[in-house]
Amino acid sequence: MSRSIQSSTALAVALAATVVGATSVRAGTITTANIVPIPQHLTGSGNGTLDLRMFTFSGSEIQNAAGAFNGDNGNNTVPQGGGTDTSSFIESYVTTAGELKAYYNLNFSPAGSIHNLVLFLDLNETGGGIPNNTLGKLDIVLNPTTIQGNPNPNGDVASSMQAAINQIYSGGLTIANLNPQPAANLPVNSQGAGFADYAIFTGIDPFSLNDADVLLFNVSMSTLNNGAEEIFLSGLYAPSDIPEPSSLGLLAAGGMALALRRRLRR
Repeated sequence: MSRSIQSSTALAVALAATVVGATSVRAGTITTANIVPIPQHLTGSGNGTLDLRMFTFSGSEIQNAAGAFNGDNGNNTVPQGGGTDTSSFIESYVTTAGELKAYYNLNFSPAGSIHNLVLFLDLNETGGGIPNNTLGKLDIVLNPTTIQGNPNPNGDVASSMQAAINQIYSGGLTIANLNPQPAANLPVNSQGAGFADYAIFTGIDPFSLNDADVLLFNVSMSTLNNGAEEIFLSGLYAPSDIPEPSSLGLLAAGGMALALRRRLRR
């Protein structure tokens, strides 16, 4: 191996390490690098499979029930499109770790195999150009002391109670949060209505929590255009089906390194 090729190979490794290091973040922090556009060949949002609707516009899909599984109802007050669409929302969803684990075990095997809680975001934006869709806030709070409306996640929280929270709570431990807030300019990924556009890796392992642990999700979006947004857990795609942010960084570094190696060999 020539010295120039050895040097370019070493530089390729260094570039890969740099890019991967830049995209990995400490536990508990969700950055824009953790908001991953879903590849075009993975277009399904789980149609025909139970999705756990956390934030939705649809009243027909809020029950989050299938067979023996009965999860907490979804918050169905996010924009629904059409002429009455609103440009922003500030909403919450509460459930327990036990419900999340039961949901994952219903859809994926072996039991306990999902170790990264990934939120799927369907933008459904319409209109000309690329709207400046903004994810203004994403906080996940463990065991808050009080929650507005006093919902009981150990029972079956109704959609009306989810909608009444409005991010008002006290106490608890924030185990994941968007940083920096907001994450502006999420372009439409053109997956179509009913399909997820983005996977948001929270870094939370649901199976590391106790069944009775309460999880409060607070989400705000703004500068929306016109469409029906949804945030849900997929019953069709597991986190391993979507490239993790560090994997995307490695692919990018590999392409940069290959181009650099070709240049040095000329």
